[in-house]
Amino acid sequence: MSLRSVERSGATRAGISPTSDDELRDFSRLPAPARSRHAALHQHRFDRQKTTGSSGGGPSLPLRTLLCGTLLVVIGYAAASIGSAIFGGGAPHPAAESTTFKGTYLVAASSTDLGSRDATQFSRAAARPAALPGLLAKPKSKAQHKLVKQYQLLRRAAANAEKYAKRLASQEWVYPTSHFTITELFGVPGPHWESGYHTGIDFATAYGTPVVAVGNGTVAQTGWDGPYGNQIRLQLPNGDQVWYNHLSSIEVTPGQAVLKGQQLGRVGDTGNAFGYHLHLEYRLSSDLTTAVNPIRFFREHGLRLQ
Repeated sequence: MSLRSVERSGATRAGISPTSDDELRDFSRLPAPARSRHAALHQHRFDRQKTTGSSGGGPSLPLRTLLCGTLLVVIGYAAASIGSAIFGGGAPHPAAESTTFKGTYLVAASSTDLGSRDATQFSRAAARPAALPGLLAKPKSKAQHKLVKQYQLLRRAAANAEKYAKRLASQEWVYPTSHFTITELFGVPGPHWESGYHTGIDFATAYGTPVVAVGNGTVAQTGWDGPYGNQIRLQLPNGDQVWYNHLSSIEVTPGQAVLKGQQLGRVGDTGNAFGYHLHLEYRLSSDLTTAVNPIRFFREHGLRLQ
């Protein structure tokens, strides 16, 4: 066997497969320790190729998984740091897990809630950032000042909406117009009226002042009604009617449902009227042809006119 064959055989046993005489010559010239290290390196590469089944230079599947997991941990830590910076720190509310994203507070279901789809419920307390009290007391950045302002506006709007809902649900009435003076009460005798006496209450106020529904109801009739001028008849839930007379404009239509305090029209002096005022009458469902004194009904619904 030639020297060249012996060297090639030794290189092969070392885990190297020279493809040319030049490569074999370079390997044979290496000192013994270097050849051992060189052979060990090639053996390691050979073993890894057998394990992964690939000769490419990319990391193996377990290594890629480890790298991805590490990257996710880093991203999660960065997101937590950003959220902490936005809200100034603080622990999340114990009722739910929370996530901050560009100043928006998001609420996620707790692990207990996820056990049942029907049990996923959130409270307003759970949807409030734990650091919000401190943020409201001492906002630091412009973004935090803007967030505090928006939060305060929402709180005021929610409070007003809650008050309005309670008022609508109550049996209390509201006054039919504003900035008024009562110039004539029910029952006053006089030649100015066809019945021989005043059949309602006069609320004198400026021309064009809005008139509103005293309570929830439905518009029964609108239009011109002789000495009453422009008129709106509002039917209440019990069937009784409130008549608004001498209006300068009508802003509702028959059959329209209206809420307490909703604008119906505007004060004027149409029909048989002397000066700008709202002439209001009350009619019972049992006899809509005859007016009765409205004072009692205002009092029953929490308003005093005398």
